[in-house]
Amino acid sequence: MALQSNVRCNGFWYEEQVTEELLLKMSLTTINFDAESPFQRVQIVTTVPFGKTLVLDDHTQSSQTDEHVYHESLVHPAMLAHGSPKTVFIGGGGEGATAREVLRFKSVERVVMCDLDEIACKMCREHLPEWNRGVYEDKRFEIHYKDALAFLKEWEGPKFDVIIMDISDPIECGPGIGLYFKEFYEEIAR
Repeated sequence: MALQSNVRCNGFWYEEQVTEELLLKMSLTTINFDAESPFQRVQIVTTVPFGKTLVLDDHTQSSQTDEHVYHESLVHPAMLAHGSPKTVFIGGGGEGATAREVLRFKSVERVVMCDLDEIACKMCREHLPEWNRGVYEDKRFEIHYKDALAFLKEWEGPKFDVIIMDISDPIECGPGIGLYFKEFYEEIAR
């Protein structure tokens, strides 16, 4: 059974239906940004319990209170497993926080981030600067606004030491659905 629309701004309350049995409701203080990009609805809101929150297509992606838990857990195991990565590819990662964590490793010489949604990235850069903490000014960082799968297929540079996918949950027929299939991982392993 499909869930109803997940995000409602009801007065000054923010609601998100996580599952059929779980509805989160919290006090909303500010709607910082709310617009449709060519790919998704992008919202940045501020709630009392979680602070600034990035919401894409009616689903919370990260919040000021706990984004570090997600981004550290996403990045550090892969980086440590490699040992001394010099080149890192990030698929998605619009908040810039994944790049922030990657660039904490002194061995890293180049980070290539590829995110489909330029509007979401720019709004995160503007409204969530505490997430990226200056990665856009780091000379080791570069960003491309295009499909990550297409970018990797066209990539003619050296093989990346580490590839990290920081993408939204799969939505059937959504723009990122191809990044969840076995073929994608077989392609990037080459």
